Amino acid sequence: MNFTKTAIVITLGLASFAALAGEIKNTTVDGRNMVNEATNTDSKALQHAGVAFGNGKITDSYISAYGAANYSTGVRSVAHQDIGVADGGTLKNTQVYGAYAQNWATGTDSVAVQQIGKVTGSNSKIQDSYIYGTGSFNYAGGVRSKAEQKIGVAE
Repeated sequence: MNFTKTAIVITLGLASFAALAGEIKNTTVDGRNMVNEATNTDSKALQHAGVAFGNGKITDSYISAYGAANYSTGVRSVAHQDIGVADGGTLKNTQVYGAYAQNWATGTDSVAVQQIGKVTGSNSKIQDSYIYGTGSFNYAGGVRSKAEQKIGVAE
């Protein structure tokens, strides 16, 4: 009886874990010229186009966020822009277009992070993919501000 309960718990645990994995497959994501903005103290503008979280996989897909704009203004503001990002996984046979994407954070202690065609995790891999970030722009302005831009990164 204890063995049956243990097996059921393990099975449910594995099912829950698998459900956390995000996947984009054989898909077109078109976020051209989208705009996201947050203003005031502690504001956060988070913009995600074609993003798979938790052991994420993006395969055989086309992701476009050409000219996308993400803005955050105010003290301690954060602007975070992800285009074609697989968190903890794989980017395979995929085209990611983040050309002329803009990401801005302004104000004291502001942070701007822009990621185009990026995978993270211990087994992260970019394979047979095209990542286009020409003219993309990431900016943080203000005392103690920080800007970080990553294009085509597996870490």
